[in-house]
Amino acid sequence: MHYTDAGLTKLVSDAQSEVLAAALPHQERAAAKMKALVDRFEANLRNLTPSQRKEVLGALRALVDHYS
Repeated sequence: MHYTDAGLTKLVSDAQSEVLAAALPHQERAAAKMKALVDRFEANLRNLTPSQRKEVLGALRALVDHYS
């Protein structure tokens, strides 16, 4: 192992690549699960009255703004 700046930079870069490759399947499953939940949420919105829909969407906007 080379303990030069270039050697350490490569070591960190290789480690980051390994972590990203290992995490990708978990991220893909999480994204698919979230997409399914969004689809269910949309279907449920259609069953609300306009005033209920407005209230729910307002709460959702506040939540999104909180994490923006």
